[in-house]
Amino acid sequence: ALERHYAALRNMPIALYVQRLVPLRAAGRVRRFEVLLRSGSEAERQAAPRAMLAAAVKHGLGSVIDARVVTGIITWLARHPQIWQERLVRFSVNLSPNALFDQPFVKLVELCLAKAALPKALLAFEIGERLCRDHRARVGALGKAFSGLGVALIIDDFTLHDSSMDLLRIKGLRTLKLDPALTSSVRNDKVRQATVAAIAQAARVMGMRTVAKRVESEEEREWLSALGIDFVQGFAFGAPKPIDALLESPS
Repeated sequence: ALERHYAALRNMPIALYVQRLVPLRAAGRVRRFEVLLRSGSEAERQAAPRAMLAAAVKHGLGSVIDARVVTGIITWLARHPQIWQERLVRFSVNLSPNALFDQPFVKLVELCLAKAALPKALLAFEIGERLCRDHRARVGALGKAFSGLGVALIIDDFTLHDSSMDLLRIKGLRTLKLDPALTSSVRNDKVRQATVAAIAQAARVMGMRTVAKRVESEEEREWLSALGIDFVQGFAFGAPKPIDALLESPS
């Protein structure tokens, strides 16, 4: 059964989409995108293969998908150098829990980057806060290894959990993506406003950026900007699109 799952993951048609992180202020010159996995089949082109991803993680094979996404984005960047030669860009990839314990995965990233001869800082990896808290030492080791390759870390779904602030010490950490539970309806909740502002201030002191996800209105964006958030991400400000669309409209 495990071999069947592995074979299915290796042969599954996939497509890479990207969603832009929209800056709320002068937050540097880097254009930032999250890389999203989509089914490569015509019938399900717009959908993430959630069932396949869940099964992969359950069987300890999530890093197989991670490897396909990473090699896919690195290959694409190597083929289209105008994307990173004309303007500074960074693409972030979500990591599965399995990748944290897959030693060959780090080596794969290192070999792919070396072979493609890409400049540093083009890639970043997103890891969920809960996973970071449960496996602090392992994430710290990954951060150190990736930092040496010029690959940044991003904590996804960040909160003000009791042990979350210690995560800011992880080497190579550059960005905090806030848990949407904190940022949704922030304009109507003073506790959420205070929490978001506190995270934004802490990140600023540490030289990090902050991102609010699933932001779908101009009013929300204005509130988040006033609270100190650096970027928003949401369909209202930029729906996911095939990565090749960046070739058509690089601006």
